[in-house]
Amino acid sequence: MSIINPIVISYLIGCFPTALIIVYLFTGQDVRSGGSGNMGALNTLRTVKKEKRSILLAAVAFLIVALTDIFKGILVLNLFPDSPVLATFFVILGHNYPVFLKFYGGRGAATLMGIIFYYQPIMLIVWLLTLVIFMYLTEFVFFIKKKFKGRFPSFSHIISDQILGRLIGEIFALVPIFLINPTMFLPVLVGTILVLIRHHGRLQKQLKAVLFSK
Repeated sequence: MSIINPIVISYLIGCFPTALIIVYLFTGQDVRSGGSGNMGALNTLRTVKKEKRSILLAAVAFLIVALTDIFKGILVLNLFPDSPVLATFFVILGHNYPVFLKFYGGRGAATLMGIIFYYQPIMLIVWLLTLVIFMYLTEFVFFIKKKFKGRFPSFSHIISDQILGRLIGEIFALVPIFLINPTMFLPVLVGTILVLIRHHGRLQKQLKAVLFSK
């Protein structure tokens, strides 16, 4: 099999604009024009909820986008099991920087989840738990830094807004992956790097808000 196949096909699969299509079908709006502007499941949830004022419709839209983007990762590894690193890199690259949308897409987390699920579904649970733990730990540090001003944020707030904790969790989640299933480590590492790069803008904003807040 030519090395071009996993590169081109994986990239094009990644480019499929799930959130753009689903939000337009549900609301007639462009997902990039609301919320964070991101073409992902969480921004789909926010946009549909705001436009339709229905948590049920928003949840359905969220699930469609999340599951489809997860399936991208599963699909490319089924198509190219002998080139997992290339397939992972280019499917997430396509998702994050789709050529048909001026290279502005999602952030790759759901597709990375598909990569992890393909190798070992139980590791996806470990990965998610690690993210949640570090999101809560980081939010608690911020809470202490602010000298207990206000209430501790809700679960939904932390999941949607705690970028620093999420990214730290993704890095630390590589440790159990390496120890339990080294086969999947390199593809997941490559995917994690792309996810981290795509989050750099939001990460900078959150760090500035924390470091320079009074």
